[in-house]
Amino acid sequence: EEMAELFNRPSEEVLILMIDFSKRGKIKARPNGVGANEPMYIKKCTMNYKKRDLRKLFEQQPVYYACPQNDFIWCERDIKAFWKMWQDHESVRHIANRLARKVDDVMLLIIDQAELGKIEPRKGGALGKEYKHEKKKHPVAI
Repeated sequence: EEMAELFNRPSEEVLILMIDFSKRGKIKARPNGVGANEPMYIKKCTMNYKKRDLRKLFEQQPVYYACPQNDFIWCERDIKAFWKMWQDHESVRHIANRLARKVDDVMLLIIDQAELGKIEPRKGGALGKEYKHEKKKHPVAI
C-alpha cells in the first residue's frame, strides 16, 4: 500500500509489477513476502527526498502501460475451463463469452499458454471449429 501511495498507482498494479520483477530476477524474495518487513526508522525529511526523487525519475522517463483496458489476471478454474474449450476446438469468441472476458484477454492468454507449452496449435487456429476453409474458384481466362 505504501508503494502504491508513493507511485500514485493502484495497489494491484504495484503487485503485478512486483510479480513481474520477481520472475525476471530483478528483485529478491523478502522474508515476509509482500507483507511488511520489520519497521525501520527513516527521518521524515529523508523519506520526502526519496519520494521526490522517485517521482522525478518517473516524470523524466515516462512509462508506457500497454493495454490498460485488459485484464491479465486469471484464476485457476478459468484456466482449466479455457484448456478444455481449447481442446474442444471452441472459438475464441465462444471462450470469451463463456468466461465473461474480452476476446483480447483470451487472445493474450492463448499467446501466454502457447509460449509456456500448455496448449498446442490446433486445426482452425483461434477460430477453432468455426473455421471454414473454402477453396475459392479462380476464373480462368480463355
